[in-house]
Amino acid sequence: MVHRPKSFVSKGALFVLAVASLCAAQRESPFTTRSTTLRVLVTIDSDSDKAANVTVELMDSVGLGSAMDSKTTDNDGSVIFRTTTGVHRIRITGTNIQPYEGDLEIERNETTHSERIRVLGARSGQQKGAPASDALVPAVRMRIPSPARKAFDKGTEAMRQQRWQESLTFFETAIHEYPQYDLAYNGLGTVQMQLNDVEGARQSFIKAIALNPDSAGANRSLARILLSEHKNSDALPLLLRSLTAEPDNVWALTNAANSELLLHDFNNALLYARKAHSVPHEGFASVHMVAARALEGNQQPAEALAEYRLYLQEAPSGPDAQRAEAAIARLSNPSPQ
Repeated sequence: MVHRPKSFVSKGALFVLAVASLCAAQRESPFTTRSTTLRVLVTIDSDSDKAANVTVELMDSVGLGSAMDSKTTDNDGSVIFRTTTGVHRIRITGTNIQPYEGDLEIERNETTHSERIRVLGARSGQQKGAPASDALVPAVRMRIPSPARKAFDKGTEAMRQQRWQESLTFFETAIHEYPQYDLAYNGLGTVQMQLNDVEGARQSFIKAIALNPDSAGANRSLARILLSEHKNSDALPLLLRSLTAEPDNVWALTNAANSELLLHDFNNALLYARKAHSVPHEGFASVHMVAARALEGNQQPAEALAEYRLYLQEAPSGPDAQRAEAAIARLSNPSPQ
């Protein structure tokens, strides 16, 4: 009989413990909204030049609809909105900047969310490091007929008010008027999830991606369905594609890290986990659990110990707190071989 030291952790246990809180979250409806606070910090050309007195419009949860709220940044380039979780669109305008429009996502478990957005000055050239999708409008969105746009706007307003069946009808009308309407398919899928039509939502998101492969929102939405079905290998390419367009999305980074861990790619798991840690990630302390397990998989116990401690600093009462404490005790006092 082979006797293993008490400090031994099997690969199976490693992965089960690492993803426990993420899997629990995925069992809930991934599109149910909650109230939350959104802080947007706007800078010009660099992270140090704060964009004061610019207008920030918080759009509906799919985009292109009328503004839900509009505020002016303070001297620190900051505005705060009281809003709901989910996908939103942000428009930023001002006399000294080039107009900006982009998406952001607030996860269901976030009671507060911070978003840092760098815009171009009025006389600036191409923003360094900015994804090309920020400056480009997909071709399928440049020919939208007026009846389709009006139906879409009504659908997003009905969705904002949680009138799901009415919203579904409007999105279907928008698609009938313009079959290439990727945003309408994305909105339709979101409503279908609320109505528990998972298969219908799946097909809607697949269609949205077929029309616009770079749609970060549609890629994330389809990935959510696959993750809830524990199909991490299928979800991972969608997560990575969404990160091409929106490289700082903390939900996509965290789930990409977790998926890589489940696929035994410890190096990439650590890469995405540390990227998630480098951006505002309140509500995503679980990324440190993923990083710690990846480091243990790479036989780096000291570094793993630091990640477990980071988790407890950020979420002392979090769902993985007991697991982190147990791992710290195990790594701090390893049994003799």
